[in-house]
Amino acid sequence: MQWKNLAITSALSLALSSGVASLLPGSAAAARDLGPTIVTAADISLSASVQATLNSDQSLPFADISVSAKDGTVILTGFVRSDTEHGRAIQDAKTVPGVMTVQDNITVMRSDY
Repeated sequence: MQWKNLAITSALSLALSSGVASLLPGSAAAARDLGPTIVTAADISLSASVQATLNSDQSLPFADISVSAKDGTVILTGFVRSDTEHGRAIQDAKTVPGVMTVQDNITVMRSDY
């Protein structure tokens, strides 16, 4: 009997920590879509193509940019050293076949030295 109580307590704890309780009718989270994020082979391929394009651009030798994609939208996140590099990274991403839009989360890190 003690093991059964432990199992029930553990399952309930897991359910509560994963947000299952927030799915009760009337809760704010019930209105949100809490479904799984599905990453397709096309998303992975597009991300890899954009990353390869950025990595091969000699004008971006010190850029630190991560790429993710979802349904033709590419998200660029990271750092560059100048506005010129920033513009170049955006332009590079737009030239990759399959990119429909680019979400820009790149930060320009300027240094005075």
